[in-house]
Amino acid sequence: MISPHEALEIVLRESPRLEPVLVPLADAVGAVLAEPVAADMDLPPFDKSAMDGCAVRAADVAHLPADLAIIEELPAGTAPARPLAPGACAKTMTGAPVPPGADLVVPVEDTETLLDGRVRIVRADAERTNICPRGEDVRRGETVLEAGRLLRPAEIGVLAAVGRDRAPVFRRPRVAVLATGEELVPVSSVPGPGQIRNANSSSLLASCRAAGVPADDLGVARDERADLRAKVEQGLGRDVLIVSGGVSMGERDFVPRVLQDVGVTIHFATVRMKPGKPTVFGARGRSVVFGLAGNPVSTLVGFHLFVRPCLRRMMGRSDAAWQVLEARLLAPARARDDRVNFAPAVLRHDAGGWAAVPLPTHGPADLVGFSRANALLMLDPGAYAAAARVPAIPLE
Repeated sequence: MISPHEALEIVLRESPRLEPVLVPLADAVGAVLAEPVAADMDLPPFDKSAMDGCAVRAADVAHLPADLAIIEELPAGTAPARPLAPGACAKTMTGAPVPPGADLVVPVEDTETLLDGRVRIVRADAERTNICPRGEDVRRGETVLEAGRLLRPAEIGVLAAVGRDRAPVFRRPRVAVLATGEELVPVSSVPGPGQIRNANSSSLLASCRAAGVPADDLGVARDERADLRAKVEQGLGRDVLIVSGGVSMGERDFVPRVLQDVGVTIHFATVRMKPGKPTVFGARGRSVVFGLAGNPVSTLVGFHLFVRPCLRRMMGRSDAAWQVLEARLLAPARARDDRVNFAPAVLRHDAGGWAAVPLPTHGPADLVGFSRANALLMLDPGAYAAAARVPAIPLE
């Protein structure tokens, strides 16, 4: 067996970064920028008003009140027709350009409109011009987004602002999910004697989507080598194949043998961890495959520890490895056996920093209990008293 950290290092080393592609902005959120992006113009592209009010010359409002002639009105989307002469002003809306010569915008609440086409300025603060100068945010040609940046909604807005309707990003991996087991029946079915519903495929498909990667469902492979081999071959046409179940040492656990039959190089097959000791990782060409232990909690733990880092690395993310926080236990905990225990917990932040409450569990099949967790405690074998500090990996 290898340690969980060694297994993660192998996964990250063997997971290839995918090639850059151009995608519409609507499809780019959650992807990683593959090249730097520069501004195609100054931002803002003109001196603009930061609020509704009157654009004036500061010299004209040095003594108040001051009555100024309104020479034009400038709603957003219009351009000034003339420079601002002494004694004149222009009504402006937020985001509208200010006329040449104006160096101050007086908020509308500090003005009074007169009946003779003039406006009276009753208050003015020359220290707050309320004008956003051209190029204040960025100059044409300056880099606005660096390569490797995760594209969140704000970054999508930046791309739009500099005229990019398509984003150069690392391609998202194509993923397939395959469950194994004669006992599995569809979610909509009522299980008969010895049968269970196929929860693993649903949780894995949801986990992929939560990681920003839609996945294809290949259904269920029966505990028979020919059927399993056909479905594995189908899955290896993707960048990532995730198989749940059939990876242990039982007589009908065919996954490791079938993977070798179809030319997959197995990098590891057991990990010193609980749950999920029988975890398989291998590769054929540029496709990688995971064989996760079939108990529902083992499947989800394996996905979080190994599959999600793989997907992130393929997408070019710099935060592919685990985020590990130091948490203070709010109740005692115990890690049994001689393996690293990944125990479900509720993680929260309080005045003392990160704190964790270990959750009771009935084992790797207790999916209901696991659903209450938002973190995994990483516990070496032994007993831990309340207030002990332990590593915690957020699940969200």
